[in-house]
Amino acid sequence: MLGDVVLDDLLAGNAGFAASFDHGDLGPQPVRRLAVVTCMDVRLDVYAMLGLELGDAHVIRNAGGRVTDDVLRSLIVSVEVLGVTTVAVIQHTECGMAKVTNRELAELLLHGISL
Repeated sequence: MLGDVVLDDLLAGNAGFAASFDHGDLGPQPVRRLAVVTCMDVRLDVYAMLGLELGDAHVIRNAGGRVTDDVLRSLIVSVEVLGVTTVAVIQHTECGMAKVTNRELAELLLHGISL
C-alpha cells in the first residue's frame, strides 16, 4: 500500500536525521530573535530564501500565510516567552489561497472533498 511506503520512507528519513543530528545545544529561543509567518506552499524554502540556519527563527506556516488566532497564539509565545523582537509575514505569488474563498472552503467541508 502506498501509505505504508511513505511511512517507511518517513521513518527511515527520521532515523538518518536523528543519527546525524548535531544541534542539540540549540535552545528554543531563535538566535536572530525572528519569527516568520508564511504559506505552507511546498515551493517556499524559507530558510534558503532568507539566508537562515537551523535555530535562527521560528517559522510558522499555514495555508496562505495568514495571521489567524492560532498563529497569534504562537507569536505571543515567540515574543513574550522566547524573546522574538521581529516578526515577518511573507506572502508569495501564485498562492492557491488567493484562488479560493472562505465560503468555497466551507462548501468543500460541508459536501466532502473529492481529490
